[in-house]
Amino acid sequence: MNIELDGRHFGLTDALKNHVNNKLSGLAKYYDGIDRVHVILEVTSGINHAHVQLRGDRLKLDARSESHDMYAAFDESTENLERQLRKFKDRIHGHPHRRNGNGNSNQKPLDGTYYVPVEVSELEKPILVPNSTPLMRLTTNEAMTEFEVGGYDYLVFYNTETDSINAAYRTSSATTQVVEMAETTLAGV
Repeated sequence: MNIELDGRHFGLTDALKNHVNNKLSGLAKYYDGIDRVHVILEVTSGINHAHVQLRGDRLKLDARSESHDMYAAFDESTENLERQLRKFKDRIHGHPHRRNGNGNSNQKPLDGTYYVPVEVSELEKPILVPNSTPLMRLTTNEAMTEFEVGGYDYLVFYNTETDSINAAYRTSSATTQVVEMAETTLAGV
């Protein structure tokens, strides 16, 4: 990341230069595609102005602020850039048009109703539940009790606490058998 620092109408101190470099180097943790940062620090009529421009891969962000303290003005504009970078990164990674029509990427529709786990699990394929099978409406504790007492391999139920469809299933472990809960999304509805 190339950092250009300009001071207008005052002399830049080494402490201020180090502060600017330290703050801006922390922006790389939000997005690694930053190529150039241009910082303009200016004093006009006793008011300190900070203007920071970020340029990079698909990136063009600006932040301005003013204060009676140059450090405070620069810190405020840096915080503004952090918010903009987080929003930019969320926008890049959250494209709904990259998913198929039901909101689940890489899942092909099957005949009947199927549920896709939100978390990665040891289940090798989706759980197929016939359309005629009503889902039990249970709380999490009731579902775990039903799962243990009923001796099921898996239990798909409507969780009344979270208003979502959940699945409980057993996973293999080297020492013990573990029961996991996975929140699932209803596909095709």
